[in-house]
Amino acid sequence: MKSTTSFFWRLHQVFFIYTLLVYGLAFFTFTGHWIAGFLMMSLPVVLLLHLLIFCYFALRKSSKIALSGAALLLSFPFWSRTFQFSWGAPTAPEKQELTVLSYNVMSFDAYNFIQNIHPENNQAMLEWVKGLDTDIQCYQEFYNSDTRPHLNTLKQLKKAGYPYYTVLHPDIAPREQHCMGLAILSKYPIIDRGEVEFHDQNGLLFADIVVRKDTIRVINLHLRSMIVRFGGLKEAYLEKDYKQGKKEAKKVTQRLKMGFVHHSEEADVLLEWIRKSPHPVLVCGDFNEIPYGYVYGEVRSMLANAFEEKGHGFGFSYRNTPRFIRIDNQFFDKKKLEVIDFQTRRDIPYSDHYPVIGRYRLL
Repeated sequence: MKSTTSFFWRLHQVFFIYTLLVYGLAFFTFTGHWIAGFLMMSLPVVLLLHLLIFCYFALRKSSKIALSGAALLLSFPFWSRTFQFSWGAPTAPEKQELTVLSYNVMSFDAYNFIQNIHPENNQAMLEWVKGLDTDIQCYQEFYNSDTRPHLNTLKQLKKAGYPYYTVLHPDIAPREQHCMGLAILSKYPIIDRGEVEFHDQNGLLFADIVVRKDTIRVINLHLRSMIVRFGGLKEAYLEKDYKQGKKEAKKVTQRLKMGFVHHSEEADVLLEWIRKSPHPVLVCGDFNEIPYGYVYGEVRSMLANAFEEKGHGFGFSYRNTPRFIRIDNQFFDKKKLEVIDFQTRRDIPYSDHYPVIGRYRLL
């Protein structure tokens, strides 16, 4: 019995060292290597395990509680990335504020609309965004078709009060009349724009927007997906087909590995854009990465995160499995912008993402 206890204590010590490595990688983000990506992705699981171990040793009144207690205390730099307390109701909007929407709209559910599968979802989503009182709207997985009146979203949004816009021109849909991917719409004039396509609808899009007497650069992004499908693994497990399970596990690992590689490359482009911007920067979009990842950490080292400053709760922004992740973000230049409020609208169920809205004051 004593040898078993000693073994698990040694295992706990090794786990503590692993925890310190994960913390270091997530905090300093000194490498975007795919191995580091896997380690950083494990941070929420690491915290949960330490919490369970802490509770176990607390119930046993064991002095060994100190190690997991220390691990939990050392995680404090990540608390603000994980949860935000809400103190009072948001203040009423002011005239000098700037309100920004970021929303992955799942192509406005156009494919289901065309096949007459719950077509009301498309219309409800469009009516909601048209009725919003925002100054700038940043869309991921945007969709526009000038041959179908209900899907001519650019025309509808222009009528709703957004006369200025710019869109990504991916190879799969290079024409604005039938565009897919990223879009920025504004009530204020756009005086310059730029874009980089990564793959299909993924990429970067910027717009220099003149807001009263100031000019800000809004960068809208959609990094490549890190979401993997576990259906094959589940099926292999239920059928006790271990050979197939091993094959499916290898597929999942390979997809994640390539995702980390792509994100590291995409981060280089994004960070260069931020560094070279002649104007204060506001970054919005679908990062397809949890708040402990490489891209998040690198952008956070240059800009402030709106959720961490004025968010509420956990801010989970993805509706599908895994549901408990925050991958939609807004980052801003704290020297030129002040965030007043940041909301994840979990009451809006039309897409596979929840919209996020930030309210800012120009300094």
